[in-house]
Amino acid sequence: MNCSKKVLTALFAVCMMICLTMSAEAAKKIVAVMPLENVSGFGDANVAEIMTEKLTVALQTSNRYSVIERNQMATVLREQGFQNITGSSAVEIGKLTGANYLLLGKVTMATVSTNANKSLLGGTGLEGFVNGVKGKVGVDIRFVDAETGEVIFAENFTGGKSGSTVIDAVNGACTEAAENFLKKLTANVMGRVADISGEEFYIDLGSDSGFKKGDTILIVRETTPIEVNGKVVGMKTIQIGKAKITEVNAEYSVCKVTNVQKGQTIKKGDVVKRG
Repeated sequence: MNCSKKVLTALFAVCMMICLTMSAEAAKKIVAVMPLENVSGFGDANVAEIMTEKLTVALQTSNRYSVIERNQMATVLREQGFQNITGSSAVEIGKLTGANYLLLGKVTMATVSTNANKSLLGGTGLEGFVNGVKGKVGVDIRFVDAETGEVIFAENFTGGKSGSTVIDAVNGACTEAAENFLKKLTANVMGRVADISGEEFYIDLGSDSGFKKGDTILIVRETTPIEVNGKVVGMKTIQIGKAKITEVNAEYSVCKVTNVQKGQTIKKGDVVKRG
């Protein structure tokens, strides 16, 4: 093979790799992580910023989600003047950023102590502590569908780790809380019926969302909004039926109906989730 052919072959291989990478990235659901608020009263470390970063890393390293770049997110929030995110503003942010989901949260608890349970709050600095510093954090998270404004789940996650310094302990605790969040998210991922063909139908979730052949899914239908203090925090649903995944692709799956509630039929747009 002469030099020019080798160059063309190498360029073709690089192009193929880029295309495959872009295709894989496009298949991932996009998450907009809102900057978390610290309401814990803990002031020895920027725990809200650390928690935001740990949640971002957990989503990215799961290989199932893409996260909108922080500076881009900050620009959208600043230019649009978003403050208290409601169901309608979540949908608007989704349209502006292309996000499928929004993550909102508050750090509600953060403490550090020695093995002797001596509080280090209000200490003289982050460094200089010996081994045995215990950190614990708690974070309230709302994970929102940016298409509908529905709250997929709202839950408190905690983490606790030891370290040689306050910052080490807080970092470890935040990492554990983020990992616990990701476990919950993986178990609660939701999608929709994209198309129907007889007893088979297609959903917009595939292997990139952790689904595999043989998995059982539930089909539910959203009915009326759930409002709390004038804000839409979720949707009431009714169960339509169950199905089994018969074929899995990166971005979608084929399902076969196994059970339908009396008087119900599966429709395009119905919500699907793990059985």
